[in-house]
Amino acid sequence: MGRHADGRSNWRLSRELTIGLIVVLAVVGIIAWWMTVRDETNRTHATASPCINGTLSLPIQAADSPQLDELLAGYRDSDPVVRDYCVVPQLVSSGADAALMLASGPRKVTRAALEALDRTPASDTWPVIFNSPVGIAHTADAEVSGVDWPDLADRGVVIPAGKSVYARAVAASALTSADADRGVELLRADRTVTVEDAVAKGSPLLAVTEDSTPEGYTFYAPDDLAVATVAIPLAATDRVNEEQTRAAADFARYVSDHVEQAEPDEARRQVLSTADIISERFAAVPEESRGSVDDGTDTLVLLDTSTNMDALIDGHRVGAEISRLLDPLMLSVGRAGGRVALWNYSSPLSPGVTRPWRDNVTFLDDSAGSTAVRAVKGLGTGGEPLTRSAVPAALGSAVERSTETGEPVRLVIITSGTADATDDAAFRTQLAGRDSGQVIPQIVHVGTAPIDPVLAEWATSRGGTALTPDMTVPSIADALQRAFGVTRP
Repeated sequence: MGRHADGRSNWRLSRELTIGLIVVLAVVGIIAWWMTVRDETNRTHATASPCINGTLSLPIQAADSPQLDELLAGYRDSDPVVRDYCVVPQLVSSGADAALMLASGPRKVTRAALEALDRTPASDTWPVIFNSPVGIAHTADAEVSGVDWPDLADRGVVIPAGKSVYARAVAASALTSADADRGVELLRADRTVTVEDAVAKGSPLLAVTEDSTPEGYTFYAPDDLAVATVAIPLAATDRVNEEQTRAAADFARYVSDHVEQAEPDEARRQVLSTADIISERFAAVPEESRGSVDDGTDTLVLLDTSTNMDALIDGHRVGAEISRLLDPLMLSVGRAGGRVALWNYSSPLSPGVTRPWRDNVTFLDDSAGSTAVRAVKGLGTGGEPLTRSAVPAALGSAVERSTETGEPVRLVIITSGTADATDDAAFRTQLAGRDSGQVIPQIVHVGTAPIDPVLAEWATSRGGTALTPDMTVPSIADALQRAFGVTRP
């Protein structure tokens, strides 16, 4: 029997064909999704940071300077990565916390300073990180063009005290044609003259580094002499990890690649070698003083032993230099009939210790200063300078001693600043509450932090002094002598 049409089109697909189309569409969708994910992953990898392990600080012991800032900026711009860490340079004040140290001057002096900090170079290769030209700063009316160093020596060149004894020694060596004896004499003649003093006196010729040229003066370099500052990668310790030492080595390689490592010619090498000798002789201080203290004044020495005292001066740790300088001064007090007490202070480092000061030697000691001399040599460093906590306590002890004897007591405070939370008003109140008028405060402030203004004001208002010597051994030695009232021969 025949089949009749119903008049409508039949577009319905077979079941097999429908399933096939669905499968094709699913496969196409999966492929499109995979390609999208792949492209997104590639973009993510292209823009992802290489610092899988995060950032790593590179602690560098150095003073801030334009030359260093420029080099560090270039290093940061190079996006340094060490073992999947992004390296971030950071300046620190203590060599104990550094993975890399900057130093200038004789290599053996630098090694001795590292030994004093119980630090070891990780390499014997110390690249020059920058050079500081040494020359003559002259006034407009002083004609120096074409004049060499020996000729300048006859024209009254002043070698003012500054931050670097070695730079001054280089100038002295050049002025004396590498005569060590005459060079030491030149440095000693001007040891108390600062750049500001020389300018105020109208000195027309000053031997300085280029970056120390005072305003109104022009710098002239007779023969391109310079003091090289080197970068020294240090070995790991319990405070500096292996990754940081690798970062230090990476930075040293960067320095080698980006800073010219030229060697001085024979003439300049002779001047620099003699400067090594001059700086060592000039920094030497007599082991004993033949001076005296007025009336054998009893003296309490309050010594800052915070990590700030790890700062280097001419390759030596400032804390070690001060301990050495205190030796003959404290013996002088004893020889003149006075008693010597010794306290040190920093933030507490041992569990259970709450006060920041330690009374190592009291006024009961009758060894004429020898016990204090032995004690100061055994002091270490660490922590923060809690000066505003320690001074009132030491002042109280000095007042008690003066009350017992009826005589004045000298309070010598050697400080690098203060990290206390005590505000100015509270500190003034503490000082006023303990002051008897019989204590003579003598402040010697060292380091780069500013002197505590309240402490300085109190000392000077009580007839004492507040001295801020340059960071050089001779300048600090002079300040300590003034604080103790001792005159060296």
